[in-house]
Amino acid sequence: MSRKKRFGELQAELKKYDSIKPNPPTAQTMTDNGRDAPATHVLAVGNWDTPKEEVQPGFLSILDPGNPKIVPPDGLNSTGRRTVLANWLADPKNPLTARVMVNRIWHYHFGHGIVGSTSDFGVMGDRPANQLLLDSLTSSFIENDWSIKKLHRLIMLSSVYQESSAYQQAGAEADPEDQLFWRYPRHRVEGEVLRDAMLMTSATLNPKMGGPGIHPDLPPGTIASRTAWVPEKDSSEENRRSVYVFVKRVMTYPMFEAFDAANSEESCSRRFRTVIPSQALTLMNDRLVLNWSQALALRVLNDKGLEPSQQVDRAYRIALSRAPKPEEQKAVLDFLNQQSQLIGKKLAQNEKVALPDKLPEGLEPARAAAFVAFCHVLLNSNEFMYIN
Repeated sequence: MSRKKRFGELQAELKKYDSIKPNPPTAQTMTDNGRDAPATHVLAVGNWDTPKEEVQPGFLSILDPGNPKIVPPDGLNSTGRRTVLANWLADPKNPLTARVMVNRIWHYHFGHGIVGSTSDFGVMGDRPANQLLLDSLTSSFIENDWSIKKLHRLIMLSSVYQESSAYQQAGAEADPEDQLFWRYPRHRVEGEVLRDAMLMTSATLNPKMGGPGIHPDLPPGTIASRTAWVPEKDSSEENRRSVYVFVKRVMTYPMFEAFDAANSEESCSRRFRTVIPSQALTLMNDRLVLNWSQALALRVLNDKGLEPSQQVDRAYRIALSRAPKPEEQKAVLDFLNQQSQLIGKKLAQNEKVALPDKLPEGLEPARAAAFVAFCHVLLNSNEFMYIN
């Protein structure tokens, strides 16, 4: 038997086990061509075929006028240039990298940074509103081995982070643009955070970590044929955190797009928050939001032995992390009674009404549907979507 024929038989035998063949993890990597980097020349008028004098690698002279010492590492087929650059960027003596990182994290927490121009620390950028604060946070960041988690903790345990968003006349007169953060700047969360918050509140969030990106189900009418967007077969995979939602250049996930998602075709130093009708329409009519409202309602209604007022209290605590005010509780109880009667009439006339998939035992369908509507209002409320 020839070796070619034998090879074909072995391949056919192996194909029988393709269904149980493991998929090894893959990653994109880069490597140097060797220890000696090709020469780089100044090009005459930018023409690649007219090289002039040779130039050597170096840092921006305005930041570091010295010449870097580049030594190829022992035992590696590398020039060592990228290592020198990485060490320079993360050097504690380099004030720029840590300051930019600290300012960007502060910007995400407060809606605007200590330096307003988050991607421009040059002469054309904004001046720091509080130079001492920026320096202090930068020093702490470096001293804690560049730990982002420790920086988050430091900021979120500070008194400035816990300031009220309420308006104060004296503060507004002294600092009308809130540059010194005398009040917490109220701002809406990003679309990804909003989706995660709804999943968490409705107890449907899948906390699984790692793995490939997911493709959640798309709303009806979304043009996805040209993007090869195939929704997940497993519903639990669909409910993973938004950081795992697949990012495709030619199509942004609709819910994120409505809430000012970043454009994946270019860098985005900050997101601009708009208030447009499609946001309210998405929260009112999106099938997924309605499903999460039902899940939240069932989470509360399945707790046995709760009075109507206690159910309202529990829904408020889950969604808004606070108890309802007396006037709010009265308004909700009046709404539930009125809505239950209205839905009951529709059911009696065989009209189509959205009901939870699995009604708690002994609960009237009309009452359950009214409670779903109430939970839907909670998820649509400004208090749920905005950070105060």
